[in-house]
Amino acid sequence: MKRPTILQSLTPIIFLICLIALNIIVFGNDTLSGANQIALIFASTVAALIALYNKTKWDKIIETIVENISTAMTAILILLLIGMLAGTWMLSGVIPSMMYYGLNIINADFFLPAAVIIASIISLAVGSSWSTIATIGVALLGIGRALGFDDGIIAGAIISGAYFGDKLSPVSDTSNLSAAVAKVDLFVVIKYMMYTSIPSILLTLLIFAGISLFSTNESTLADISSFQDGLANSYNITPWLFLVPAITILGIAKQLPAIPVLLFGSILGGIASIIFQPDIISMLSSDGTFTAKSCYEVVSKSMFGPIKMTTGDPIIAELTSTKGMIGMLNTIWLILCAMTFGGILEAAGFLNRLTESLMSSVKRPKELVAATTGTAILFNLTAGDQYLSIVIPGKMFATAYDKFNLKGEVLARTLQDSATTTGVLVPWNTCGATQSSILGIATIQYVPFAFFCYLSPIFSVLYAWFDIKIRRKDDK
Repeated sequence: MKRPTILQSLTPIIFLICLIALNIIVFGNDTLSGANQIALIFASTVAALIALYNKTKWDKIIETIVENISTAMTAILILLLIGMLAGTWMLSGVIPSMMYYGLNIINADFFLPAAVIIASIISLAVGSSWSTIATIGVALLGIGRALGFDDGIIAGAIISGAYFGDKLSPVSDTSNLSAAVAKVDLFVVIKYMMYTSIPSILLTLLIFAGISLFSTNESTLADISSFQDGLANSYNITPWLFLVPAITILGIAKQLPAIPVLLFGSILGGIASIIFQPDIISMLSSDGTFTAKSCYEVVSKSMFGPIKMTTGDPIIAELTSTKGMIGMLNTIWLILCAMTFGGILEAAGFLNRLTESLMSSVKRPKELVAATTGTAILFNLTAGDQYLSIVIPGKMFATAYDKFNLKGEVLARTLQDSATTTGVLVPWNTCGATQSSILGIATIQYVPFAFFCYLSPIFSVLYAWFDIKIRRKDDK
């Protein structure tokens, strides 16, 4: 196997970026429906041809692709369960009830910062940005639309809060993973991350407060009241439905495995549908009755397929429609293609070659932190998965942090500030594809407004550049 050149290593990445840009021009916001998947397949083909030219064995390429895909299997299962949960929670009235009561509490003047804070608190408790966005996030999106805000801005606020909470939660998988990679105590990492995370979220809140105060929304109190009336006419709205998300969130907060908790939450949603929404089940059933057969039919369909409410308000009908597991298949297809692309880059040695090039210019600790940040972002762009973006750069740079006499928490924080927060900004990354699918909003729409996800790596590099709170092994 020949050692790849920098040009060879960059060619598949440049090719992919050009195709993604072309897809945006041609397909607009609908690139997730297949255009980006095809772009990844074409880019993978280019990468494989270069790898074979460099004498990389085909068996090694396939083996690495399979290993990469296997690392994403948990995420794929969670995605399917999130689709199931979203379907039953919408059918049962859980999410519509959140919207209804949320509109009583939140108004346009402080909605966006409130959305950031609510998403932060829930994500901090459950340790998962994905679960937060799939539950509370969907409800906040509906409230924001009713208040007249743009979808991209609302999603940016929700995602900013969700990823802030995810970073600092002791039950977060990424926090635990970064601490394990850096071989340092989890709570040491969490406390240390506050130096960069707190300024990032405060600045994010300030920006969203300004947007809320100076935005000219067309919605009035009458519009909001009309929206609430539409929800109340379509669903049986009751605070009892809050038991379903409360039990689900409690299970995640108790550090129970995400897969069984999400499955149980979906089943609870189905049971709540039968108890609280018999009229909707009758309306959506094939025979127009409320029987054991129709309950099974409609609840099952909400779990696996599309459900669209028939209401007099087209906005509410659109907002309360769900796609179940089927709605997640485009995202799963994208993840499989992204893992294939990342596997070929890894097998061919392209990623190692690019990282070596970055390391050649590292002479001081500040440059090391900048190189780690850049590499983690590069892996999010190429490997398509935030876990790989934590693990691989973490292993690659661990000895360099020892060489520069830096403590493990500096490495762990850098990985969290860069790898965890930037994956959601990449349309073909597992995070970006998932959040886009859950919210029904193209990644490119919310990318300009996910301020925390930009600020986090910027603060990380700035702290290192000006030697602020950079811990060394000989510090007391």
